[in-house]
Amino acid sequence: MATSAPERRREPVYEFDYVSDPAIIADVHEAYWQLKQKAPPVFWTSAHGGHWVVTSADAAIEVLRHPDRFSSRFLSIPPNPQQPRMIPESLDPPEHRPYRQLLRPYFESKAIEPLEPRIREWAEQLIDGVAAQGECEFVDALGSRFPVSVFMELFGFPLEQFDFFRATVVEYFNAQVAMERRMELTMQILGTLNALLEARRAEPQDDLVSKLIAAEFEGRQLDHEELMSICFLMFLAGLDTVVNALSFGMRHLAHDEALRTRMIEDPASIPGIVDELMRRYTFVSTPRYITQDTEIAGTKVYEGDSVLVPLHMVGWDEKLTECPAEVRLDRPHCRHAGFGSGVHTCLGIHLARLEMTVFYETWARKIGHFRTSADQHLVYRGGSVQALEALHLEWNT
Repeated sequence: MATSAPERRREPVYEFDYVSDPAIIADVHEAYWQLKQKAPPVFWTSAHGGHWVVTSADAAIEVLRHPDRFSSRFLSIPPNPQQPRMIPESLDPPEHRPYRQLLRPYFESKAIEPLEPRIREWAEQLIDGVAAQGECEFVDALGSRFPVSVFMELFGFPLEQFDFFRATVVEYFNAQVAMERRMELTMQILGTLNALLEARRAEPQDDLVSKLIAAEFEGRQLDHEELMSICFLMFLAGLDTVVNALSFGMRHLAHDEALRTRMIEDPASIPGIVDELMRRYTFVSTPRYITQDTEIAGTKVYEGDSVLVPLHMVGWDEKLTECPAEVRLDRPHCRHAGFGSGVHTCLGIHLARLEMTVFYETWARKIGHFRTSADQHLVYRGGSVQALEALHLEWNT
C-alpha cells in the first residue's frame, strides 16, 4: 500500500509584509528592529505567496554563505522567471566566480583611488549649489545627484539623461509597482543599455562600458547578452544604493549633534562614521531561493521555497556588536553586512565608501551643523532595497 509524502509544515508562522507593512512605510528601520525583537529567528509568512524570513545574524550568515543550498537564481519574492539575469548577482558558484573575477579589477581600491579628485569636484559643485539657500530636499537635490552623477560618468551614461535614469530606477525599485509596469521599465532600461553598447562599439571612450566591450573573458570577448546582463545590474545598483545610504546617514546626523561635531572637527573620523552608519541603517533585504530540503538555524525549510534575508540583522546582533541600537565610534570592530556578505559582497564597496567619505567631508566643511525641517513627515519605501523618499534639511547660512 502506497504511503503519501509527509506534509510540509512551515512553522513557526509570523505575519510580515516586507513591501507594504504599515510599520515599514512609517519607519523602515524601526520596523525591522521590532521584527528582530519580536519575531522568531526563522519564520514563515504568508505574504507574497509565502516565504521564510530570518531575523538573527547566525541565520542570515548561514543563508548568505551557502549558495549551494540558498541560490541567487531568483532575486525576487515570489520568484519571477521572467526577470532579466543580472551577472554576476544572479549566478551561483562555480559559474559566478569567473564573472566576478573579470569585474573585480575595475572596482578594487587601486582602480577607484584615481577617481577621488573628480568625485570631490562633484561634491563641491552640488553642495555649493544649495549652500546659500539654507535648506534643501536632500534626496532630490544632493542624495541622488551626487552618487548618480559620479556613477553615470564612470559608466559612460550621458549626463543629460540624469532625470530619466534616476526616475526610472526609483519607479523600478518601488515594490508596489504592478508587474506589468515593472516589465515596461525593464524594457526601457534594456533599450537604453542596448543603445549605449552600440554607440561604444562604434566609438569607444574612456568609460567602463567601453572597457567591458574590449575585455577578454575566458579567451574571448563577452557576447551581447552577457554585456546586457552585467550592465543591467550596474544600472540598478549604481543609480540607487549610495543614494539610500547617504539619505539614511544624513537623517541620523541631523539628530545627532555629538556625531556632527565629531565629523566637522575631526575629518579623519569620517570613514568610521560611514561604516557605523551603514551598520546601523542597512537597507537591503535580499531574497534567496532554496534548492533542497534543508535547515536554517534548526528550522526545517523546503526546496522551492524562498527566504528573505534582511542584511540589517548582522550589524544588529548583540553577540557581534555591543549596544547595536547606538551609533558609536568607539567599537574595536564595526561588523555588518551593509555591503552584503559571502560571494555576493558588493563589488562597488570601495567606490561607495569613497563617495560617502568625500560627501560627508565636503558637507561638514561647507555646511557644518544642520537639522531636519520641523514639519516634515518622512515616508519610506519597503521592498528588497529600502529607501527614504524625501528628507528636508535646514541650516544656518
